[in-house]
Amino acid sequence: MKKTLIALAIMGASASAAYAQSHVTIYGVVDTGLVKETGTDLRMGSNVDSRLGFRGVEDLGSNMKATFELERRFNLNDGTQSNPPEFDINNPITNVADLENVDRTNWNYNDFISGKRVDWVGAANVGLKGDAWGQVRLGRVNNLSVETFRMLDPFNQYGVGASLAKANLLRSEQLSNTIRYDSPSWSGFGLGATYTLGQNSKGSTPSALFYDQIGNDGWAVNLKYDNGPILLLANYDRAADSNDSYTWNVGGAYNYAGFKVSLGYQDSRLKLFEAAGTGAFKEKDWIVGLQYKTGPHTIGASYNRGKVEVAGTNFDGSTNKYALGYTYNMSKRTSVYANVAYTDNDEEIAGWYNLNGSNRDSVTGVQLGITHKF
Repeated sequence: MKKTLIALAIMGASASAAYAQSHVTIYGVVDTGLVKETGTDLRMGSNVDSRLGFRGVEDLGSNMKATFELERRFNLNDGTQSNPPEFDINNPITNVADLENVDRTNWNYNDFISGKRVDWVGAANVGLKGDAWGQVRLGRVNNLSVETFRMLDPFNQYGVGASLAKANLLRSEQLSNTIRYDSPSWSGFGLGATYTLGQNSKGSTPSALFYDQIGNDGWAVNLKYDNGPILLLANYDRAADSNDSYTWNVGGAYNYAGFKVSLGYQDSRLKLFEAAGTGAFKEKDWIVGLQYKTGPHTIGASYNRGKVEVAGTNFDGSTNKYALGYTYNMSKRTSVYANVAYTDNDEEIAGWYNLNGSNRDSVTGVQLGITHKF
């Protein structure tokens, strides 16, 4: 009887906590299809990352709200968890060749240097929101520089058509141990900022030294103007390592009569190799995008150019990528798509910008699939 009363009390407390939430949303995406790229076998693969998430908002009064978000990502075709590559302390990374052998399909620099496996890859945060002053979130949040720069890509940095910026070594779609602030919109103008606390090293191998030092916190600032047909953005993102690795990007887009034209540039410097005694890794990426929407039809095209180099080595070259895609919305939630892309690499960096393992100088990728959102 005593155990029963305790159980009922716990259930009652849980119910009270649940009812205190003003609004909880369960959302998700399931996506799968077929992918064929030069030098690889036909495989099943996704365009958009499949995910299951929960968002909650509680009205606290006085124009104040509490918020939370939890999002798990997974591979629909085999049911496994979608997770970025892990830092392997037994295999120190001292040059570009070591990173060429790492599967960077779900690359996240922040997760990689932490050496930790992530359960809630998409999001895990709680915060407060006010109409007058904006929103603050703590935990695992979206990276401002990725979240905004991908808006210039007609493919949103997904699938075979993804912009070359997705292959950036400093790219972290999400940041753990981070405080994020987003301002309200002031006639289209907005400000965002993040502060990422440094993470403890799991050892002292050469590849761990670049973040196992004092001063390994990271920070980022975003400026944006989004009003009517015009979008302008600028980001500076300093990584949470001890060598002041950084990324900055700028870009803009214009919408008119169903057309969207976009232009962007990104510049990165990864100083891991300086810590290991070799040159810094530099990467520069450009994108020109064009998208047209009419009824249920969306056509997207892009041209990308990328350049990478490591000072003092032969790893130096450029890549050109052309992509074309079509999406048909069967309903508000379900769509089918077809994408094709051609990537032409200099011999010195063959395969660098292809995340799926092909080391050919030129790669053609074709993708067909279906997406359902709920």
